[in-house]
Amino acid sequence: MKQEVLVIDDNFDIRNLISNILKEKNYDVREAANYDQASFEIDKKLPDIAVVDVKLDKGENEDGIDLLKKIKKLTDLVPVIMISGHANVQMAVDSLKLGAYEFITKPFASEQLLNFISRALESINLKKENFQLENKLFHSFELIGTNSQMLKVKKLITKLSSTDSRILIFGPTGSGKELVARKIHKNSLRFKEPFVVLSGSLLQPDNYELELFGSENGDGTITYGFLEKAKNGTLLIDEVSEIPLDTQAKILRVLTDQKFKRLNGNHDINVNVRIICTSSKNISKEIENGNFREDLYHRLNVVPINLEPLKNRAEDIPLLIDYFSKTISYSYGVPKFEININNLYLFEYDWPG
Repeated sequence: MKQEVLVIDDNFDIRNLISNILKEKNYDVREAANYDQASFEIDKKLPDIAVVDVKLDKGENEDGIDLLKKIKKLTDLVPVIMISGHANVQMAVDSLKLGAYEFITKPFASEQLLNFISRALESINLKKENFQLENKLFHSFELIGTNSQMLKVKKLITKLSSTDSRILIFGPTGSGKELVARKIHKNSLRFKEPFVVLSGSLLQPDNYELELFGSENGDGTITYGFLEKAKNGTLLIDEVSEIPLDTQAKILRVLTDQKFKRLNGNHDINVNVRIICTSSKNISKEIENGNFREDLYHRLNVVPINLEPLKNRAEDIPLLIDYFSKTISYSYGVPKFEININNLYLFEYDWPG
């Protein structure tokens, strides 16, 4: 797919010359003669890169520097090359401090401009690929928030990541339990090994042991369970309170002896896995009701982490809005959107899930 360059210069001849050079190299080109035209083009659709003259005919008292500021406020993924026929050292320094990729003095050779554009696009494409890869691998597991409770959780994550302690994470649906578990795994010595999620709420009771332990089949083949899939890594048991009582006894043995048997198997399988569990239920009440083993609870709850629902940390809502706005902007190449955080409904809403 062709990459698009937005050329902004108030001099028609220079703007036309640059556009023709770029078109010959198979770039798509849009043009603007001043701040207002350029602002309109940018709001309509972000280009892949912008070439901006520093001294523009001012629309409403804005010039090329103001346009650079606007682009950088919208996104970090559109490199800007500033050009000027009246350049001085301070102008170049100021442009680079504001985020310009490069500063070129007129007149310049076409090869110089093309080289800068090519390098800028390569750099930004690599940045996009890295962002998308990290987003895909770790589901963007940033923990956003400066609420006092969230700061405690972040400190606890740092402390626990270097250990192999078993952890039980409590919190309502949507409070970030899996996010915390992934963060702990990423920061641990096991970060190069698998992170596997077994969801208790999505499994039928009859399938739980098969999914967890695997089986040795009649035809001689082996079905590997989640314990083996997470070998040397981290197994997250989501909604651990949903585990059937019979299976709970077998998990207790795994925690005690560090080994298990596959279904229909005769031999013990040694296991080296860090187990982290989550629950949105009060497990103490589940124990009182006879639905959960107390001895297993104490084995799993070596270190508890309690997460608050978003409604209890509403001061973090503006930070989350900004984070997800940037994420959408990076992922789809659109301008970062703004939301009026003075809308009180944002802070009164319960944010279920």
